[in-house]
Amino acid sequence: MFFFSNYNTPGPGIDPDAPRAVGLSRIWEMISRDYVSFWLAGILNVLTFLPFLFLAGLGYATHSLLIALLGGVIGGIIAAPGFYGLADTLLRSLRDEPGDWWYRYSGALKNNWKKTLVPGIIAGGIFSVQIFILLHIPMLDMGFGMVICQIVSMTVFTGIFLWALAQQVLIELSVMAMIKNSLLLFFRYLPRSLAASLIAIAWMILVNLLFPGSVFLLLTAGLWLPMLCCMQIIYPTIDEIFGIEKALNEELAAKTHRKEM
Repeated sequence: MFFFSNYNTPGPGIDPDAPRAVGLSRIWEMISRDYVSFWLAGILNVLTFLPFLFLAGLGYATHSLLIALLGGVIGGIIAAPGFYGLADTLLRSLRDEPGDWWYRYSGALKNNWKKTLVPGIIAGGIFSVQIFILLHIPMLDMGFGMVICQIVSMTVFTGIFLWALAQQVLIELSVMAMIKNSLLLFFRYLPRSLAASLIAIAWMILVNLLFPGSVFLLLTAGLWLPMLCCMQIIYPTIDEIFGIEKALNEELAAKTHRKEM
């Protein structure tokens, strides 16, 4: 059924027992297998993100930093569950976890939406203010140096956001511990962090440059395509550090053993 795809269904020409591909081959493998799940989670993500875009745009249109900040906070609260659900969908695909998409997605949000609120407030407020400052630099005649500083700031923030989002889905941590870990991971694995950040920023720039034509892009690839590429870059490191798949396999083996007893 359209709303109920299964992660255990291989894509065309993919052997379920074959070792995991890497790079673009791995991305194509996941898309060919789980596109419907990605698209559905992506559409829900875009819908929850629209209030943020409207409120951040309102802050820019009124030239009010306060409105930009408050709009970012409110928009961040609304968008946070959508980002969580999308990241959960992508990370399950990355670890080839079988299961019905809607059951997994709705269960993840039902059990975890509350813990997305504080990160949503922080990320939404910061990102909205960053956009506000970047768009007002030409008006304030701050010079090219300020533009570079703001781009660097947004690149660092985007990388930290991606590390934090992956941890939020995969690990039970307090907000402060998650932020601390994200800062350490960003700078410890700087090449990976920058690669993921630049992919996300390049996608945002592309959507902005192609608008309104980019509406079609958002309807088909949404934010899930760049985030899939970003998560593919950082997930192996998180799995190596925290032993995500090892713990899941041990838990599955324990459950199977209890059933057999």
